[in-house]
Amino acid sequence: VTYGTHRTPSSRARMFAARAPSPSQSTARASRTHRRTSCRGPRATATAAAMPAVGERREYLLTHKGDLSNLTLRASSAWSSEPCACDAVRVRVKAIGLNFADVFTCLGLYNAAPDGAFVPGLECSGVVVERGADATGVEVGDKVMCVTRFGAFADHVEVPAAQVQPLPAPWTFEEGASFLVQGLTSYYGLKALGDVGKGKVVLVHSAAGGCGLMSLGICQRVGAKAVAVIGNGGKIATLRERFPSFLQEDAIIVRDRNRFGEQVREACDAIGAEEGVDIVFDATLGDFFQGGWDNLARGGRYVVYGAADLTPSGDSIGAFGWIKLAWKFLRRKKVDPLNLPGENKGILGFNLIWQFDKAAELMQLLDELNALDLPAPKIGATFDFEDLPNALRLFQTGQTTGKVVVRV
Repeated sequence: VTYGTHRTPSSRARMFAARAPSPSQSTARASRTHRRTSCRGPRATATAAAMPAVGERREYLLTHKGDLSNLTLRASSAWSSEPCACDAVRVRVKAIGLNFADVFTCLGLYNAAPDGAFVPGLECSGVVVERGADATGVEVGDKVMCVTRFGAFADHVEVPAAQVQPLPAPWTFEEGASFLVQGLTSYYGLKALGDVGKGKVVLVHSAAGGCGLMSLGICQRVGAKAVAVIGNGGKIATLRERFPSFLQEDAIIVRDRNRFGEQVREACDAIGAEEGVDIVFDATLGDFFQGGWDNLARGGRYVVYGAADLTPSGDSIGAFGWIKLAWKFLRRKKVDPLNLPGENKGILGFNLIWQFDKAAELMQLLDELNALDLPAPKIGATFDFEDLPNALRLFQTGQTTGKVVVRV
């Protein structure tokens, strides 16, 4: 297991220091995720032979939302026709981290996605090849990991310097492309919303996935207990390999739609959580919501950040798919706010992309997350850049463990 190194305060302080723009500012021409600012001086560019000036870049353009097959690999020269924004850097991408939001984006189910044609993708890692005149804390040649407001499905990206972090020295590019989104998602949900801490009991859905493994690692570091939920027995080995002494055998649930609530109750009894769990961290919902909600202790918090159980299969939803999705939507369990005072528990939801403008809060959380010194993220599957659509298709099945990464 490779352990991360702490970032310096100056490098951490840059993260999310600039306010993120609205989604409409992500354009097909540049797939940029930030406002351009007026330069105060000449731009800095790469001069080393290993970092040639960017000409055409390869990018995956989503021409129309609603169908994975609309994700088209193309060469774009327009991207480099303008100089780098003054507050930004350009990065030669080495690895791209996939997230479930990418699948929902392509299927047209992600409300944060921009209108029209655009380049999807939320995080990557690589080498800085160009720096805007006002970009600070990063130099040409630095190995970095980046979080973007779309645009990461490309071999070069332009990113606000505020959304770039140095790649920890022991980490690979694949590991770097797997940290920022799932790390901040997990820590924001568990800490800022869930108030995780020593002695708390946490029910973690999709526990063998990227966010799930990160969440379990956070629970272990802060002294919380965990109940891990997975979709099939083949993922048990991943949990045992990653957490050989943390997870009790009876605290791993291979979920069953017909008796999920009973499974959670049995796991709580096995680890001595008589009142149930204090936090549910859920990116699944659907048929698995009620079982967690019914076993949420007094004062408990149910934190939602996704709805994987509603994910359609196939490249597009289609007429039958929409009917099926509508049926699931109408049958979903609902919480009546009038009942919450009597039940003394609550439900919270978030999408990290809408928090990019909360610079001080996210920076504090990132500092705390780095201080936990978690192991490098687990890479479950890697694909070549030319095979990115198939990486999304595999991810869509829910059969993967760890992070799915695309090498560029």
